[in-house]
Amino acid sequence: MNEALIKQHIKQYKDGILKQVQQSTLLKYTGAPVIDEERLFFTLLPLFNGEEWEESQSNSAIAVTLIFSALAAHDLVKELNATTKEQQLQVLAGDYYSGKYYQLLASDKQLDLIQQLSDGVATISEQKTKFYDRQLYSFEELIQSIQLIESKSIEQLYDYYSFHEYVFVMKESLLLIALKKELEAYEQGGQPFYISKSSQLQANINLLQVEIEKVESLLKEEITNSELLQDQLKNIMLNKLMKSTLEKQLREG
Repeated sequence: MNEALIKQHIKQYKDGILKQVQQSTLLKYTGAPVIDEERLFFTLLPLFNGEEWEESQSNSAIAVTLIFSALAAHDLVKELNATTKEQQLQVLAGDYYSGKYYQLLASDKQLDLIQQLSDGVATISEQKTKFYDRQLYSFEELIQSIQLIESKSIEQLYDYYSFHEYVFVMKESLLLIALKKELEAYEQGGQPFYISKSSQLQANINLLQVEIEKVESLLKEEITNSELLQDQLKNIMLNKLMKSTLEKQLREG
């Protein structure tokens, strides 16, 4: 599948997701749900690689995206504390998106997938507490937590539809994207989610850069030599994953 068609699919899925959550009061006070296009790309990766993709897979992909939208809404409230009307509505927005994903899968009678995804959300929430509590975790443990938070629900989707062979590339890609975004935000004086809450990560920024380079090198080799991925898709993925590295190199001269 070429890049133009991939962009068209992503737009169609985003439009479909927004239709699922049209609620005037929530849209007025909280805006549209957070939909990460890079994560959506990897949610749909088997489709882009030519795998058989039916309506149930489409609905499940939308449901997984709604889970991440719900988690993003709840994270925002944790940052701001639910003391104003807008912030309290942000809580309701997260709950609303969660209810919609449940409703969507229930209508397809995918109760076993609902159970798996619900367990996954609990695991994600548990891992996120590592970035809020005061216990000491190793650098490696925090990196593993980031990867799980970024990819757990998609991994469960892949496993449910027997797309197991895509799991490694998806997980490593989402880890790389997340780490690059974190480091870039940190270097620009922003408040990246993981780094801003972890003294261990702040104390090991150089190690974070080393980790990014390691994952990037591993992924480049894995994608280039893959017998699973179509050549056109390989090029799109490599361009997507290496883009921020090239931009940084240009900025630094």
